[in-house]
Amino acid sequence: MSHHASLKALMLSALLAFSFLAAACGETASDAGAGKPADTAAAQPGGDAAEAAETEPEKAVDGLPDTDLKGWEMRVIAHHDGLSDERTIYAAEMNGEIINDIIYERNHSLEDRFNFKYTVYPADGWNDCYVKLKNSVMAGSRDYDMIFILPFSTSGACVKDQVLYNMNSVPHLNFDQPWWHTNINDLYTYHGYLPFVSSDYLLSSYQYSNILIFNKVMAANYQLEDIYSLIRGGTWTIDKFSGMTETVTEDINGDGKFDVNDQYGIATNYGYHAITWGYAIGDMSVRLKDDGTVELGYNNEKFINLCEWLYNLLYVSNQAFQIGWDLESEIKWDENRLLFEAMWLADLEKFRELTIDYGVIPYPKYDEAQDMYHTYTDARSGAVAIPMDAPADVISNVGLVVEAMSCASYNDLIPAYITSVTETKYSRDEESVEMMDYIAKGRVWDIGYTMTGTDSYTWAIYNWLKKSDGSIASSLEKNAPKMIKSFDKVIAAYQELADMEWPSK
Repeated sequence: MSHHASLKALMLSALLAFSFLAAACGETASDAGAGKPADTAAAQPGGDAAEAAETEPEKAVDGLPDTDLKGWEMRVIAHHDGLSDERTIYAAEMNGEIINDIIYERNHSLEDRFNFKYTVYPADGWNDCYVKLKNSVMAGSRDYDMIFILPFSTSGACVKDQVLYNMNSVPHLNFDQPWWHTNINDLYTYHGYLPFVSSDYLLSSYQYSNILIFNKVMAANYQLEDIYSLIRGGTWTIDKFSGMTETVTEDINGDGKFDVNDQYGIATNYGYHAITWGYAIGDMSVRLKDDGTVELGYNNEKFINLCEWLYNLLYVSNQAFQIGWDLESEIKWDENRLLFEAMWLADLEKFRELTIDYGVIPYPKYDEAQDMYHTYTDARSGAVAIPMDAPADVISNVGLVVEAMSCASYNDLIPAYITSVTETKYSRDEESVEMMDYIAKGRVWDIGYTMTGTDSYTWAIYNWLKKSDGSIASSLEKNAPKMIKSFDKVIAAYQELADMEWPSK
């Protein structure tokens, strides 16, 4: 099959994923929490799904004006590290890799449409792109028009330095459109000022969502409840998860100890995947309040109960197998000795050659009363910002391009990516595509995670869970004042930025 034929084939198969994403945009949070499937033909069993896949749904339209940018060059400085870099927004050439080629075609199609040149400069490391942009603004050298930034890497400097333009004042950005991640953008808006934004333009916003996968062979062998049905019904909870991990955990060789030779309920790292459980129950470490203060989360009955449960899971029960940060599990998936594994969605790209069936699912709820499934989107997902010293015409041009890129990604790139990571060399799992609807809708960020380091209150589960034997309340109380104080300068800078005179769109 030719490359263009294979690209077309994947795009057709991605239509099912698109139908779920499109349905998600019109669904309320309460609908999602109830676990209702999207009300589309693709969500129905049997022939209806096949008919939906054969008929291409009408694509979303960005509604942007016909504009000739007259050869303008849009200069983007992008973060670059070993796991996440400029390749999520830029492709230098067609290379036969499906996602790369969709990005390439998206960019060049829009370059032709608006008559501009899209130039992306890779930085060197997590924070180098921000340092370069800041230096440019401070020097007045106008080296860049946009930045693909990792806000977490700046530890709050992206607000305190006051070098980023207000994204709420950028022409052409329509946050009512489904390709914008409004729950994230709203979280970082303070009195009208928004330093950066997230949208479907950023493939990384999906790649670095925390997910679980489950082993279908083990689930069948142990006659476990159908997890997909539990999720749809809104009854996929920590209690259900715990019962399953306990059922499958075994000291296989009977030597009285649990090590790499045994069988476990879950494999996970004890860092960012562990703190994801706090977000999964609907909590977050910090919220900005309109009165210029912050409200801390975590120190409540639900979070305390979660920590007691999680301590038992990770350190007492033998049900969890620890894997290193950014490493693969020493127990391989096709050995059928792990029921669940925690990972980023991007990690599924390594699973395409497997012959063992797995399912992609969200983290469970705290209980059935929780309104929806939540998952944390890791710092590597990145964001888009514009330098403070950009002139009005550049700001408008960047807004035009980012809106168009976001819509094009919503239509083509994101559905194709979801299809590609839920498809192995040997099988397709339409139900995992469906589960991506729940995962995508439930993605959250945390301003505490973004504006502070890994030694902060935000990382309570990682820093203090083991030390406290699961009784984490006193550690939270002890460290709360320091966390609140760390936001004094952030909020002061936010307020100064909000008080500036910003043009309306």
